[in-house]
Amino acid sequence: MALFSACSVLSVREWFYRLPVTQRSASKPQKASLCLAAALAVFAASTGRAEALSCDADHVVIETQSGSHTFSVDVADDAAERARGLMFVEAMDEDAGMLFVYPKPRPVNFWMKNTLIPLDMIFTDQSGTIVSIHENAIPHDETAIFGGEAVFSVLEINAGVSKAKSIAIGDVLLHPAYDFYTSLPCDAK
Repeated sequence: MALFSACSVLSVREWFYRLPVTQRSASKPQKASLCLAAALAVFAASTGRAEALSCDADHVVIETQSGSHTFSVDVADDAAERARGLMFVEAMDEDAGMLFVYPKPRPVNFWMKNTLIPLDMIFTDQSGTIVSIHENAIPHDETAIFGGEAVFSVLEINAGVSKAKSIAIGDVLLHPAYDFYTSLPCDAK
């Protein structure tokens, strides 16, 4: 708690959204990193959100200005799983998705070959910060969808959900795959 008292007394969302968008995905000084991690732990404990912020590989929490949104996910973290993705899936719950995780950030292109349902694709950097969103990808379309030069993960969810939940560039995904945003809350369990 002493670490947190040394930090600004802002909620996680307030602190994060006061940063310029360009700084949200850039490296931050260690004190800021520790402050945000401590704030996440305190936020989880004080709001009963500990379950959502715990390190559960089957769930992703997206922190937005409108609130937190939890999705149950299948994780595709090897080449074969990433290649198959959501091909041939006929339906998916609104709060479900697939999280594609790469060993290190890289340029990423996706397509919709053999994908039967329209999707939103949320591209993140290694910290879990959203760097681009492609809404309403068209089933069976083989046109390349470029996510960015240094993409670490991609969250695919049903088309229209990102807009309905006001998910935007600069919002943050919380999941054990990301560097810093979940490290302290995981250790604090």
